[in-house]
Amino acid sequence: MTTSGKTRLYLYIGSVLTILVVSAFLVILNINEPVEYTRVPFNVLAILTVISCIAMTLFFAKGPVFDIYGQLESTNINAMLLTVIIIIQISFFFEIISVKNQLLNYQVYTDIRNDINVASTYPERKLDDLLESLCKDSITEISVTDMSGTILHSSDKNLIGSTAERTRYTYAFNKTSSIRFSVDPFFVRNKIKSIALNLLTVLVTSVFFSVEIVLLMIMNVSKGMTKRILKDYQQDKDKRSQIPEDEYEKIKASLENADIPSALYYIRQIAFLFYFASRLSSSFIPIVAKSLNNPIKGMAATTAAGIPQSAETLLTCSAIFITTVLLEKKGWKFPFISGLLLVSAGTLSSALSTNLFLFVLSRALVGLGYGFCWMTLRNLSLFGKNAKQQLLGFALLNAGIYSGMNCGSSLGAILADVFGYKTVFFISAVFTLMTSVFIIRLENALLPKTKSNDTEIRQTAKISFNENISVFLFVILMIAPASIAASFLSYYLPLYFDSMGGSITDVGRSQMLYGILLVYAGPTLSVFISKLKGKSLKRINYVYNLIIALSLLFPVMGASLFLPYVSACLLGTADSFGFGVQNNYFLGLPAVQKLGPSKSLSVLSFIKKMLEMIGPFVFAAALTLGYRAGIGALAVAFAIMAIAYFIHSEIMQVSKTK
Repeated sequence: MTTSGKTRLYLYIGSVLTILVVSAFLVILNINEPVEYTRVPFNVLAILTVISCIAMTLFFAKGPVFDIYGQLESTNINAMLLTVIIIIQISFFFEIISVKNQLLNYQVYTDIRNDINVASTYPERKLDDLLESLCKDSITEISVTDMSGTILHSSDKNLIGSTAERTRYTYAFNKTSSIRFSVDPFFVRNKIKSIALNLLTVLVTSVFFSVEIVLLMIMNVSKGMTKRILKDYQQDKDKRSQIPEDEYEKIKASLENADIPSALYYIRQIAFLFYFASRLSSSFIPIVAKSLNNPIKGMAATTAAGIPQSAETLLTCSAIFITTVLLEKKGWKFPFISGLLLVSAGTLSSALSTNLFLFVLSRALVGLGYGFCWMTLRNLSLFGKNAKQQLLGFALLNAGIYSGMNCGSSLGAILADVFGYKTVFFISAVFTLMTSVFIIRLENALLPKTKSNDTEIRQTAKISFNENISVFLFVILMIAPASIAASFLSYYLPLYFDSMGGSITDVGRSQMLYGILLVYAGPTLSVFISKLKGKSLKRINYVYNLIIALSLLFPVMGASLFLPYVSACLLGTADSFGFGVQNNYFLGLPAVQKLGPSKSLSVLSFIKKMLEMIGPFVFAAALTLGYRAGIGALAVAFAIMAIAYFIHSEIMQVSKTK
């Protein structure tokens, strides 16, 4: 088999496996439903899956997998795979919604029929009372009519003697009369809505998943292929003369991206796999903590729910300093694989925890492992040979992190609704451990040791009192609210949805929306913000914190489950540009600049993680006022803090100009 044939076969197998994974998840999502509900949709899904695999077979056998110069057409491959996956899911979506609608009506009809068979044996004087007791959430009214349609008995006594309206829900239980009932349209609509949202969530996350898998497959084969093509063109003058100069330069540019350390080359895929696996259980940690036996008497349930997350963050902070030493002495693979093992062990222990104390210890273990992995991934970007490669590394890292978080949190929430929390913990532990299989074959590399800068050391002694005050106030009034607000998604929303009768799937969807906006709104907003100068650029910081405060206000406006989704979207939009703006502002403060860039970044990372650690406790304290009043008070406090720093900044600016 030729090299191009092997490449086609490899990509074909990967694409088919991706289709099978998506189809399998659609089956898993509905596995607990009655057979009469799933029989037809599952048959349709099987047929569509087979057709899709045949389509991929034809595409990879004869389709435009390579361009005329022999390079992989990644756009074509992605488009083909995403098209068949979307067609499968949309077709399955409409089929299962149709069947579910029919089944819901049939179940209501069957329940009423069984109840009426019993009701027909009751004395007539008691039948009206019995009909009233049979009205459930799905039934608004039940009547017994004669053959002419006159209502003889009804759950609504005001209707007795009137002529019944026409309805498709009619059942004749003897020769002289029949039963008529009205179904609440909102009952069926809400059931269908829940299913539709789950399927839509799977559709969005499967697109993320498929894109990452295709990129991984293409990168696995393109690195060596690009080198081989370039070598052929350089050695064969006739072949070289046939390719336009701009295309030749593109091939050379591709080689530059391919000729980088494998750890950096695959950083997006490493980040995606780790965050996908480890975040499967992220949407319900506070709910599990709240439900466990608490050995500490007198502690509020909302406070107990925040302890595991804070313990996790605290241990993440402790790993920051250890990881750097390990990276310089052992290379990146040792701390990363150690982190994977710790996260997997902690997640498994979380599933087996029988009380809050054991659960907190388990989450602390997860936090330590997460700290090793997180800091290793951040430092992998420094393995680039130049500033361009390092910048590319950071961009790929962010894409992998938020794609993994989106897929993990939303799919984990759906699985928790179907199989329970404990099962998802087990799945997350296994998937996290499996990530190490991908890591093992990559080469190890040591982190270059940074040399101390004597100028920076001398400058640290020249920081004025006012400069220190500015840094302190910026941390307290600006960085603290932004860092604490991170607990809105991970701590507040799970408890809020739980208290409002929502599901854990709602939490996963809100986190998914946050991640989508963070990934896709960020570049556009960043381009716009980069054009601002002077005070306009500086004041974006205040806008960022005020948007955070505004996002927290939406749950205060009513009891609708829709409002927290708006909050998550607004928070995602704010963080999409606010992270970078706030970091740049902090690093630009005179006192921070005198520390030097390396120390400044370390200090900023540590400060943010410590503030994130206290976030759940801040929210827990606010919740003592109630789920809506507490979050409203916190929003007002954050807004006042942003305004206070704005006033301080303006006063300092005026004093400098005098």
